[in-house]
Amino acid sequence: MIFNVRILIGLVLVGLLLSVPFGLSSAWQGVVTRMLIAALFATGYNLLLGQAGLLSFGHAAFYGIGAIATMHVMIGIERGAFYIPLPLLPLVGAGAGLVLAFIAGLFATKRSGTYFALVTLAMAELIHVIAPMWNSVFGGEA
Repeated sequence: MIFNVRILIGLVLVGLLLSVPFGLSSAWQGVVTRMLIAALFATGYNLLLGQAGLLSFGHAAFYGIGAIATMHVMIGIERGAFYIPLPLLPLVGAGAGLVLAFIAGLFATKRSGTYFALVTLAMAELIHVIAPMWNSVFGGEA
């Protein structure tokens, strides 16, 4: 009985999410999109800290790199350099975050506990220091 109720609740929620583009104005669609992005970010952090027990200070770096990569692809599409369908743009951001996570993971996964936290902090600080100086990629201080 409980299993059927959970499936029903899940189907109702999926139905509500699928109806968002048709039932809401563009302003509310933006709000819902931001809420879902924040929920995805929080879910990833919960998976790392809550389930694996690993405190990561560099979690937002992957989020930011994905956003920057998606922005550059959108600028390239606008200039006519190439074409990627709009629904596939989140995959570009995920791919960029994946590449950075793979590089950071080469160093971080060999450690645990406090050392894992310090390695991820070092990766986040590295990106934090590079970003304002690399104008062509990150836009500098602006």
